Amino acid sequence: MKKFIVALFSVVALFMFMGTGAFAAENDHAEILQKIDETNVKIEAEIQTAQSKGNQLLSTLSLETAKLDAKLENARLNGASEAEIANIEKEVKKQKAVLVDKYNQKLDTLIDDLINKTNKMTADMIDEAAEAGIQAECSWVYVQIGDRWVWVDPIQIVGV
Repeated sequence: MKKFIVALFSVVALFMFMGTGAFAAENDHAEILQKIDETNVKIEAEIQTAQSKGNQLLSTLSLETAKLDAKLENARLNGASEAEIANIEKEVKKQKAVLVDKYNQKLDTLIDDLINKTNKMTADMIDEAAEAGIQAECSWVYVQIGDRWVWVDPIQIVGV
């Protein structure tokens, strides 16, 4: 009878030990899954910030080019000579080219910063998930920044 009780307690202890490990692994996965969700939220915030800044750049460009177009139209309405209008058109064209160039440079920088930052966030989280036994990968989304569309890479869980 003593052997039976010892065996019974041994089996119970064995099951308790195995069960604890399973719960610990489940908690580890829950923690990593939560971190992946938090990283995706941060990536979404970065995207929204870049979209806002890109829209502001585009609005500024549109406003400044509209002012240049108005300057040319005013010259026409005020009876400027053909030579004066030609000079104004040439100047407006040159100024628009400068504005578009500045816009493109700022937008390129904004997009590059977004992509570099989100790529690093994604790569770091995918590595951390892999260490915990969770398979994750980039899940590309197409977003508009200013007047351009770019691919950004939130994280998608493939397997646990």
